[in-house]
Amino acid sequence: MTIRTTIAAAALSTIALLSGTSFAADFASQLSEAQVASQLAERDAREAAVPALNAARSLSAWGYQDQAQDQLSFARNRLGLSASSAIVAAPVVSAPQVSDAGIVGLRAEAH
Repeated sequence: MTIRTTIAAAALSTIALLSGTSFAADFASQLSEAQVASQLAERDAREAAVPALNAARSLSAWGYQDQAQDQLSFARNRLGLSASSAIVAAPVVSAPQVSDAGIVGLRAEAH
C-alpha cells in the first residue's frame, strides 16, 4: 500500500467511527446551550422550555432520538436559539502535502 492509500484509509476509518457519535455530540451541545439559555431567559420562556428540555434529556437516554430532538427544538425555539447555533467539533482531514522532490528521507531499495 502506498502512503497516500494508507492515509486515505485511516482518514475514512476515523470518519466512519466518529460519524456514529456525531448525533450524540450535536444533541449534547445543543442541550447544554439551551440549558444555559434557560437560566438567563425570562420567566415565560423558561417555564415553557424547561419541561421540554427535561423531556428531551429523558427521551434521549431511553433511545428515542427523534422525539428528543423534537422536544429540544421546541425548547430552543422558545428560548430564541436557532437549531444550528451550537458549535460542534468535527474532525478535519487534510490531503497529504506532496512536494516536487517526493518523500524526503526515503531511499530506493537495492535489489
